[in-house]
Amino acid sequence: MPVHAFLQPHSARRNPRTMAPPKKQSQAMPSMKELQDLLAQLDAEGGLAIGGGEDAGSANLDDLYDDSYFYSILHDTIKQDTIEISSGNNSNSSDDASTESTKKFDILTLPEECSWGDDHESLGHQMLIRPGYEAVLAALTAASSKPDSSIFMAAGPVGVGKSCLAYFLAYKLFKAGHDVVISDPMFTNAFIDRTYYSCYSPHLDKHTAIHEAVMKAPSTTQTDRCTWWICDDGYLPVKGAKCHMVVNTTSVDRDVDTIRKRKLAATPVQFQIPTWTLDEIKVGLLVSLATATDPASTEKAKTVTKEQDQVLEGLYKKMKANPRKIFGWVKENWVVHEPEAAASTSKEGDIASLISGLNSTKPKSKSKSKSKPKRK
Repeated sequence: MPVHAFLQPHSARRNPRTMAPPKKQSQAMPSMKELQDLLAQLDAEGGLAIGGGEDAGSANLDDLYDDSYFYSILHDTIKQDTIEISSGNNSNSSDDASTESTKKFDILTLPEECSWGDDHESLGHQMLIRPGYEAVLAALTAASSKPDSSIFMAAGPVGVGKSCLAYFLAYKLFKAGHDVVISDPMFTNAFIDRTYYSCYSPHLDKHTAIHEAVMKAPSTTQTDRCTWWICDDGYLPVKGAKCHMVVNTTSVDRDVDTIRKRKLAATPVQFQIPTWTLDEIKVGLLVSLATATDPASTEKAKTVTKEQDQVLEGLYKKMKANPRKIFGWVKENWVVHEPEAAASTSKEGDIASLISGLNSTKPKSKSKSKSKPKRK
């Protein structure tokens, strides 16, 4: 018992059973600047870096990030599969069957417990490889053999799939033997000398291994291996970077001007990410929904019924072919999350109600799926 309690009259002593404890004084939340300073201090001390110490390696990655796409890239647990989509009327009529067509698409598949990206809820463990991705990879591969630094700028609106392109390129470039750094405004993940590193992006210069990699110019002798820095979600390369770079952007003119001011080594080569076709929306949606409802499904042929076609065509026009908006709407309104509801509700009737309500300003959600817990 504290000494000062003996000096009080017995009646004045606090009885914990009958009296409430004294109120604690509220503490003010730290400001953003204070948080940034703390992160900078942790970065300087190596507190935010993984694999950056004297015993550089990826052993601790197994415990921390075994459900991440970069873990799968490092350990080569990604598979490339082909999916077939049958588009057309699913009727038993022979006349209707003759109108069906089948198309093939490639997908990248992670282990079931993993997902592409950290903050894109629309992405599961499978990702569609759009036809143009291979052309971009071919251009980057050709640039890798040149001794001069290069910058490619992938332009497109929000939700068109720039981050998916970044994940695809990171996987393919690493698999080809190159060092790869992928950054967004918050965090940077890097594969250097086949070792994984991570740091807080605003203080990337404090992480020696990553900073040296992006500041190193391509070798004039070792052209089969170089460093590629992929900048996503509005993040731009730091001043003086000399490696090969890919920059995803929604504002080409603004970012080109910033790149010039930072005196980077190359003039950007610009290309536009095309709008998704309706067939790409269909297969991307089927892959996404298969991930959400039946991750273990190995079925290679998928069918889009006539009723589903009507819904998707309406969404495609209304949402201007934006896959993120379309996938989000369908997951919220189309997928049946409760087993009881799935048993009692026919799919045809469910789709018919969606078709009739598609023109409403704000469709009602049937049920909300539980949000995925954040990784510690």
